[in-house]
Amino acid sequence: MTLQRQSRQSAAQRAQERGDLAAIVAARRQELGLSQTELGDLAGVSYRIVHHLESGRADTSLKRVIAVLETLGLHLTIERGAAPDVRAGHDVATQFGLEADAAPPAGPPNKETP
Repeated sequence: MTLQRQSRQSAAQRAQERGDLAAIVAARRQELGLSQTELGDLAGVSYRIVHHLESGRADTSLKRVIAVLETLGLHLTIERGAAPDVRAGHDVATQFGLEADAAPPAGPPNKETP
């Protein structure tokens, strides 16, 4: 495996190593030409929060995650069904070259009527 600076990794490579959320935040930030410090300032969080998100750390508060996403013009959607990780929606996955979900998450099982 060839080591690359994270800033030079494609979104797909970052997603494979760190997860979709990390890849999307980093790719969108770079697309907007912002440094981690600038994004943190705009979102009202420290640059460390941005760094943690882009590193795939899962211990950042939801409030801070939402602040960063809103600053990037992104939003968080909660859907019914279990998922082992964060997944990118079709539009975002296509934009950043990530794998989109093949099918939407399964809802509760249908109850058949006799």
